Amino acid sequence: MTTGDDVQPNPATTQATEDSSVTASGSVDHRGEATFDGAVQGLHATGASWGMRQLVELIVRHGTEEGALLSTYEDLATQTSDESVRYLVRLILEDEHRHHRLLAELSNAMAWGLPGQAPVPTVPRLPGAISGELLEQTRLLRKSEEADYRALKRIRRHLHPFADTTLWVLVIDLMLLDTRKHATILGFLERHRKDR
Repeated sequence: MTTGDDVQPNPATTQATEDSSVTASGSVDHRGEATFDGAVQGLHATGASWGMRQLVELIVRHGTEEGALLSTYEDLATQTSDESVRYLVRLILEDEHRHHRLLAELSNAMAWGLPGQAPVPTVPRLPGAISGELLEQTRLLRKSEEADYRALKRIRRHLHPFADTTLWVLVIDLMLLDTRKHATILGFLERHRKDR
């Protein structure tokens, strides 16, 4: 965990926080995704503590830096003539866009505080305890993801002869990472069951 001593105020965020002209209209981009303006507005509207301001500024700063990376990736994807490079960079871009949105939603949730208070997209609070059919479906899905992981590992073993001549092994490796992530999410939901 970062302490307040590790965080230097971001002049752009600090100025925007102090500027009463910040509005909700600037907090969602043209795709309807959360932006960091919503977090700045939330800090101003809620009178957030110094520690929360520092934490949100840290996330906003990271998101701003990641935004510059997005621009570089987008340039690379459009400027390269190599189809393989373009394909791989677009895969990275999909993840980076999602990361950028998640950081904005996280900073919005922190800045606005109480659920339902923010006029912008946020990361929701912990889910309520699940049970019954929802819990059963969650368990089944997790087991399916684990079976999918094993099947992908088998496929990967058969692709070994193509490892130096195609992107196939890399694509399977990326799918393995995604499958592990899905199982982690489902396991998290299972741990929040009612009978605990």
